[in-house]
Amino acid sequence: MKPETPMVDVRAVDVGYFSTKLTLARNLEGNASTIASMKPETPVVVDVRAVDIGYFSTKLTLGRKLVGNASTIATALFPSLAPRLPASMSMQTALHGKPDGSVVDVDDVNYFVGRDAILYSSGREPREVLADYSMTDKYHALMRGAFHYIAQDAKATSELVIRHLVMGLPLNTFGENRDRLAARATGEHLLPDPSNPGSMRRITVEKASVIVQPQGALVSYGTTHREIFKEGWVLVVDPGGGTLDWYVARGRLPNWQRSGAYPKSMLACAYAVADRIDPTWRDNFEIIERIDKAIRDKAPSFMTAGNTYELAPYTSAIEAVLKESTDKMVARLGSLDNLDLILFTGGGAKVYFDFFKSRNPKLTNIMFMDDDPVFSNVKGFHVAGEIMSKSRTI
Repeated sequence: MKPETPMVDVRAVDVGYFSTKLTLARNLEGNASTIASMKPETPVVVDVRAVDIGYFSTKLTLGRKLVGNASTIATALFPSLAPRLPASMSMQTALHGKPDGSVVDVDDVNYFVGRDAILYSSGREPREVLADYSMTDKYHALMRGAFHYIAQDAKATSELVIRHLVMGLPLNTFGENRDRLAARATGEHLLPDPSNPGSMRRITVEKASVIVQPQGALVSYGTTHREIFKEGWVLVVDPGGGTLDWYVARGRLPNWQRSGAYPKSMLACAYAVADRIDPTWRDNFEIIERIDKAIRDKAPSFMTAGNTYELAPYTSAIEAVLKESTDKMVARLGSLDNLDLILFTGGGAKVYFDFFKSRNPKLTNIMFMDDDPVFSNVKGFHVAGEIMSKSRTI
């Protein structure tokens, strides 16, 4: 006599990107109707995060952390490099050895972004100042690189939900690209899980807002210097890598007519030096960064290929860029005599502070350096997001 073959009535399988669910339905020989299901992990949810993508570096916030007795906005940054990976290189191959960063897909092209991006670079990564920079695939890749670090910090292994993301744009592209950038950031983004090769993580941005970059610095500075929001005109000068932005406000209300941006700033200063030594250096991001650092640090020289180059012979070229950009700012501002406070922020804050002071000594008493010029904008984006989300007030 043959043994009876066990029979089942129904089975169901759901194969997804992150997990495979199946039902263990009722066995005809059993007395109970027990159904078991393999459920995906619960998504990690964070309220507000901010990202500031520049030409030299990408800054991001990691939420509020308790430092001593104070609630502090934690930050991180990585270089704004996004080298394209060869079509023949798989994600698993690119992530072998666990480099610091992530492979991201933008329109079916893989890029490596993160602190170890230089390991994947060809050595020639030109940094052009583009009016539509925020709409480029590189910018999109850097944004997803920021999501990688946000997910990593939140310990989100399969899914992260960002309730509200805040980003910033220069004033000269804000009106045209604000809504387009917000739309591009909103929704789902798939990133590889570095701790589980072959698996993907889903990052969902429920809401994205975009504000002008120097407004972030004003908000951030105002959290510890509340007097800035009293009656009076405030000018925020924000020299970044690609643009010099300036933002005029009375209290918390902006004056858009006097605010603006000019597409020459610290990157143009470094290019001015490179053009006089070796124009091909423009496409070598490492040499440009060495020149930029020397300018920002007021170092007497920089080194490359074992050679030392003094900066003194190129001071006039650097100052020509500073004069051109600040002249454009002053022309847009009109009179400077009714200003009550001038705040310098951004990566080139000290360079522009010193230059502007030398040309406008009578304004020295109202000129101030930001407490944290590199991260001030992105911290301000975060605070603005908290205010918009009504999670806290300043």
